Amino acid sequence: MTYTRRLLSLALAFQRRDGKSKLGLLIVRPHLCVPPSTFSSTLIAMAGEDGNAGDGIPPAEFTTNAKDQAEAAKLLARIASSSSSEAAAASGTTTTTSTTPTLRGNFSPVPSVQIDDGAHKYVLVSAVEPAQRSEGSAGPLRRDFVVSRRGAAYHRDAAEPLVDLLEKKGYIDIRVNGGGRIFMDETKRRISIFGYSYGFGQADHARAKEVIEADDRYKDFNITWSNDGY
Repeated sequence: MTYTRRLLSLALAFQRRDGKSKLGLLIVRPHLCVPPSTFSSTLIAMAGEDGNAGDGIPPAEFTTNAKDQAEAAKLLARIASSSSSEAAAASGTTTTTSTTPTLRGNFSPVPSVQIDDGAHKYVLVSAVEPAQRSEGSAGPLRRDFVVSRRGAAYHRDAAEPLVDLLEKKGYIDIRVNGGGRIFMDETKRRISIFGYSYGFGQADHARAKEVIEADDRYKDFNITWSNDGY
């Protein structure tokens, strides 16, 4: 990322957090030595009016609030507690009876990619499968999941249904590894991955791109990612 683009990104982040539409621009513009009209045009062209990845991607309708932050923290604490219990059970320090499936025939994997058309908040989640895929394999796989959900006002709204499904299917050591937004245009066969999550931090968008590219449904899509925007 160039120095100028980083300044633009910082200006947008400052705008979002402060809530005053011009404050970020006033602080950063002197470093760029361009008039306000030119700066505004450059900003919109490079990052979109609301700090998104540009190219007509609509702004996020919601950012965060105290309740969202508390609920995100609660979800992280719950899965951390579950992971601790699983580790204790594996080490023999608890008498908890595991309900994890042990037969391969009982296991149907959760899809790695579940993304909705349009611009929506997404999360990158990882978990360990509850059973080996085949005889002779090294052991259960740790897999990554990319989920964007239409109607998810906050990132936890995308994360929680997936976490619940993974738990129901017997996956263990579930981790929410950040979030952002995904814009998918099925007509133009393109996907843009960008932004961050207030509750979970910024996901590894490059890894999210790899997960999507591995899905045959998106093999002919133009997939890009950026750490800019929200």
